[in-house]
Amino acid sequence: MFNFFDFKGGIIYILIFCCLQFLVAQNKQLEIKISNDKFVLQDKYYTNGIHLTYRQNLLNNFLLKKKQNEKLQLNISFGNETYTPSNLNSFNVNDLDRPYAGWLFGKIELAKIKHKSALFLAIESGITGEESLAGKLQIAFHDLLNIDSKPTWVDEIAYKWLFNFKVSQVNDFQLNAWSNFQNEVTLSIGSKDTFLENNVYVFFGKINTFQNSSRIAAIASNSSKEFFGFLGGGYKYVLLNTLIQGSPFKSNDPFTTIAEKHIFNLKFGGVLRTKRNFFKLEYNYNTKETPLSKSHAFGVFTFGFVL
Repeated sequence: MFNFFDFKGGIIYILIFCCLQFLVAQNKQLEIKISNDKFVLQDKYYTNGIHLTYRQNLLNNFLLKKKQNEKLQLNISFGNETYTPSNLNSFNVNDLDRPYAGWLFGKIELAKIKHKSALFLAIESGITGEESLAGKLQIAFHDLLNIDSKPTWVDEIAYKWLFNFKVSQVNDFQLNAWSNFQNEVTLSIGSKDTFLENNVYVFFGKINTFQNSSRIAAIASNSSKEFFGFLGGGYKYVLLNTLIQGSPFKSNDPFTTIAEKHIFNLKFGGVLRTKRNFFKLEYNYNTKETPLSKSHAFGVFTFGFVL
C-alpha cells in the first residue's frame, strides 16, 4: 500500500543527497553565452539568445555510476531565446515566413566523460508566449540602440509550458598532435522539440585531452591552456518544432506554419582558454526552417571563468 510519508521521506533524502553533491564538488565554472544575428548584420529568425550556465565536476556518484578514470560533470543553465520572421514591421500574418516566438527556460544536464567519449543527459523545461519576455526585451533593445525596425510581435506563439529530454553521445578521434575529429549525435524528445541530429567537427591547434577540453565544455582539472580553431557541420531531422508549428495537441496559437524536416548547418570559430578564463567566438549558418523562410546566420560569443 502506498505510504505518503515514505514517499515524502524519499524525496527529502534525494534533495539532501543532491545538496551534498554540491558541497563535495570541485572545479566550478560560470559561463555566459550571447547569440545574435546582428553580429553578421541580419535581424530575423533566431535573432537573439542569452544563456547563463553553471558547471561543476562531481566527486561522487550522481545518478550515473562513475568508474575509475571517468568524470561526472553537472551543468545547470537558464536562458532566453527570441525568434522572429524576416518582416518585422507588418501586422498581417500573410507577410510572415514564421511566427514570432519566445522561449524562457531552465536546463539540468549530467555528463559522463571518458577518455575518448562522453554521454550527456539533459532535462529542459520552460515557457513560451508573452510570459517568456522575449518580445518586450527585443523591443526595449531596439529602442535602446535606436534601431529603425520595430518588431510588431503580432500573433506570437501563445503561452505554453513545454519540456524536452535530450541525450547526446560524443566520440573523439585524434588525427595527430594538433588536430582531432569529433562526432556528436543528439536525440531530443518532448513537447517543444523532437529531432535527431548528427554533427561532425575538426579541431586544430593547442588542444587539451578530451576529458579536460573546451571542445565539450569540460571543466579542466588542471591549468592547461587551449587555443584552437574548429570547423563543423551536420544534419537535423525535425519531427516537431513547437515554436514554428504550435502545439501538437490542443493549440490556441493564432498563427503557425510548417517546419522543414531537413535542416543542414555549418559552423566555425575559435577558442582561447587561459588559466581561469574561457573565450569562444563562433559563426553559425543553417538552411531554411520553414517553406517560406531563407537560410540564416548568426554569431555567438561565450565567456566563462573559474569560480
